[in-house]
Amino acid sequence: MSLVTWQKIDVAAKDPYPVFLGASLEELGEYLHRHYRDIEHILVVSNPVIADIYWERLKQGLMNYRLNLLIVPAGENEKSLDRLSQLTTEALRCGADRKTLVIALGGGVIGDLTGFFASIFMRGVRFIQVPTTLLAQVDSSIGGKVAVNHPAGKNILGAFYPPLAVWTDFSTLETLEWDEVENGLAESIKHAIISDLALFEFFENEQQRIKQRDKTIWREMVTRSSAVKVKIVSEDEHEQGIRGLLNLGHSFGHALETQMNYSGITHGQGVSIGIVAAAHLAHAKGLMSRAEVERARRLLEVFGLPTTIKEQNPQTLLQHMQADKKNQGGRKILILPKGIGQAIVSRECTDQEILSAWQQVIA
Repeated sequence: MSLVTWQKIDVAAKDPYPVFLGASLEELGEYLHRHYRDIEHILVVSNPVIADIYWERLKQGLMNYRLNLLIVPAGENEKSLDRLSQLTTEALRCGADRKTLVIALGGGVIGDLTGFFASIFMRGVRFIQVPTTLLAQVDSSIGGKVAVNHPAGKNILGAFYPPLAVWTDFSTLETLEWDEVENGLAESIKHAIISDLALFEFFENEQQRIKQRDKTIWREMVTRSSAVKVKIVSEDEHEQGIRGLLNLGHSFGHALETQMNYSGITHGQGVSIGIVAAAHLAHAKGLMSRAEVERARRLLEVFGLPTTIKEQNPQTLLQHMQADKKNQGGRKILILPKGIGQAIVSRECTDQEILSAWQQVIA
C-alpha cells in the first residue's frame, strides 16, 4: 500500500475519522482488512454512470468480502423516503445485517442518501464515503451530514452520522463533465469567502490552470478546500455555531432548487446564485463593499457559474426559505459574508431585505 502518496486529515469529531486525499480505489480493501477485521459483507451504493466507470476498480480490492452493488438512478429526486424503502428491501435481500459495511460510491446525492440509509438501517451500520465528484470531495462527504429531501424542502429529513472514513481518489475527477466541476467550484469558492482569503486569491490567480484541469493545481484546490471544511466541522460537529457559516448561499440556493423541483438547476448553480444574493444583502447591511460584491461575482462567472436567474417570483422564493433548517422561532437565519475571508450568522434580516436581495439576482 503506497501510503507515501496519500495525505490524511483527521476530523476531530466525537467519533473521529480520517479523510484520505490521493488514495486509490483499489487500495480501500487493504485498508479495511488492516483496520476492521470483523467486516464480512459490503454493500456498495452507486448510480449507473459512476458504477460503470469505477465499480470494477473498487471491486479489485474487495474480492475477499461478500459484495453486493445496489444501483440508484441518478438525480436529486432520488433522495427520498421511497428510495430509502427500496434500498432497505434490496439490502435485506442481500442478507445485510448489523455488521455490514455500506460504501457510498458517487457524488453528493449518493453520499447523502447512502449515509442516511446507513444511519437508520438496523439502527445504524458503518459506512464509508468514496466521493467521485469535486463537490463531494471538497464538501458533502466531510462532516457527517446525511439526509433525504421532503416536498417542503431540501434535506429536511436527516442526521449527523459520521463515516468510518472518507476515501478520496483524485483520478475520479478526470471523467467529470464541466457542469459537475462547477458544482464543486461553487462550494470551494464558498469556503474561501467564509474563511480563507488566500484560497480566494488562489482561485483568482490560478483560474486558467484550473480550467485546464492541471492535476497539480486540482490536487492543491481539493486539499486546501477540504482543509477548510475539516477545520470547521472539527470545531462544531453538530452545527451549533461556526459550522453554520458553511451554509453561505444555501438558504437562497435551496429555495431555488425546491421551487424548480431539482430540475433545470444544479446544486452548485443554486449555491452560486445564493452567494451573490447573500453578498448583495451583506452590502446592504454594510458588511461588504460594492467592490467586494463584484469581486465575488466575477470569480464565480469566470468559472461559468450563474449569478442571476430568470423568471422567478421573489415572494415565492421567500416562502420556500421559511422551511430552512437554520431558522429559529420564526426568524430567518442567514449566513452573510463579511468582506472576503470571513462571514457571520445574521438573525436580523427582514423579509423586505431578503426580497431586495432576490431582486438583485433575478434577471
